[in-house]
Amino acid sequence: MTRTAIFDPVYDGRSGMEYMRDRLGYRLVLREANASKWVVRNGTLRFEGKIQNVGFGNVVNKKNVSVILKAKDGSNTYTALTNLDARDWRPDLDSRASNTAAYRDLNFSIKMSSFGSVPAGDYDIYLKINDPKETSTNRRSIQFANHDIWNTSLGANLIGSTTVK
Repeated sequence: MTRTAIFDPVYDGRSGMEYMRDRLGYRLVLREANASKWVVRNGTLRFEGKIQNVGFGNVVNKKNVSVILKAKDGSNTYTALTNLDARDWRPDLDSRASNTAAYRDLNFSIKMSSFGSVPAGDYDIYLKINDPKETSTNRRSIQFANHDIWNTSLGANLIGSTTVK
């Protein structure tokens, strides 16, 4: 039997232990993110993106995947649950960023009424993936491997922005 090793240039010159450390369990990377530039208050927020699990494992337990709209000019947030299933984001043997076949869909459409009464304005869009039994706001949430998108107070990942008209 022949086994093929896959060279990952991100780890060139690093130890195998660093590679293993970064790959234990699941490790989700947001690869593409395209949100509606604007949405009317009674309309539908649409998002199309790609996510890649570069870890060795996959998400096993059911998770809540929610979208949070956070006002750019304040602290108000509005949350809606999606029908996304994080268990569908399975890893591939080739976890390099260039392997687009390993990208998984991260698409959703949410009626604005699901968020409640959202005032007009500019909003950041966050994706929160957490245990359905967790009652605290920001604990036991899945943080993406991307740099500078994690919001600790929300326990969510920044995936885009939109304007509500």
